[in-house]
Amino acid sequence: MNRKQRRVNSPAHFGISRRAFLSLLAGNAFAAAAAREGLTNAQAICGTWVLQQVGSASELDRILPTALASALDTPAIRGFSLRVPWKAIADDFSVLEAGLKIARERRLAFSLRFMAGRHTPATVFEKGSPFYVRGATKEKVPAPFAPDGSPNAVFEKDYRQHVERLAAWCRSKGARLLHLAWYGQDWAELNHGKEVRALPGYSYANWLNAHLRLLDIGLSVAGDDLAVEFPFSGYGALTDAASAFADHVVEEIGPSVPRFFCQANGWGPAGEWGAPNPQTEAAFDRVWARPICRGLQMIQPNDYDWPKVFERLYDTRATYGEVYAPSFTKERKDLLAAEIKRFAEHCRKQAPLRGDKVCSLSRRFRRHPERDESS
Repeated sequence: MNRKQRRVNSPAHFGISRRAFLSLLAGNAFAAAAAREGLTNAQAICGTWVLQQVGSASELDRILPTALASALDTPAIRGFSLRVPWKAIADDFSVLEAGLKIARERRLAFSLRFMAGRHTPATVFEKGSPFYVRGATKEKVPAPFAPDGSPNAVFEKDYRQHVERLAAWCRSKGARLLHLAWYGQDWAELNHGKEVRALPGYSYANWLNAHLRLLDIGLSVAGDDLAVEFPFSGYGALTDAASAFADHVVEEIGPSVPRFFCQANGWGPAGEWGAPNPQTEAAFDRVWARPICRGLQMIQPNDYDWPKVFERLYDTRATYGEVYAPSFTKERKDLLAAEIKRFAEHCRKQAPLRGDKVCSLSRRFRRHPERDESS
């Protein structure tokens, strides 16, 4: 092989990363297409996603012919976001493969989220993770710290291994967004509720540092070919923590880098955070003043004034939004479809964004860009 041939058969020739180039060689059609298009993470995920939670591949099969199929067939949908319990994918990824197949059959992007909390595998507790028991269900929930306030090393070790496996799977399939879980309780969101605050070893510093370590695990697997996301909303007093997490991300990777997305899971007519009052909602909004990439998730699978709801995507400069599948069967589904199409056009038409207040959609991120008043 001569020197010219070696240059042609190289990542530099295609203008892509070595990892993306290896995906090309592996014959992964979806990863190869993304590499050829040269899309940033922000470009690859911008739009509206259908969100569905299942506990198994068989449950996904049962749900598909109902609301899910019609939701995914809505014109201009960006992708399928599948939410699953950690214990459902601890031993195999069959439910993820099933979800990926559904997305690919419709030529949609695919993303996944796992939930820890009460959905944590029993093996984590058998290895010695501290926990507390959840209500009448008696489900175990991992504690973010040991009774002496030290880190929950057992959970963090298994969590890191699981996140690394998921990141490798996403890269092998060409998925560009991996939604990650906190310690949690009922969902993947932050849990700073009364149960955690009553545990031996609790202090705000111990709780915050435990979550910063999970955040760093997520950042360690992120790259130009895969973004990770954590929700900054949840249960308990969280407004200061949400801002602290945003500041930590910016400090670690720089402003507006689409390797990381924060998410507000209370998207609806009254706001984005699901806060109990306007004052708390406004306190959460301090996150939006940070130069951090962001997305929104609907608070419930209900029917809404969709034009009003979608305006929040533009107001917060969110890159994407997640809408629960059942919402696509409601009375105002036509309004929902129209807003999805409008937001998709917004993603397609907007110029590459620069500056310190938006998530960069440009091909290359510049750490200290000059201000562009047009954006």
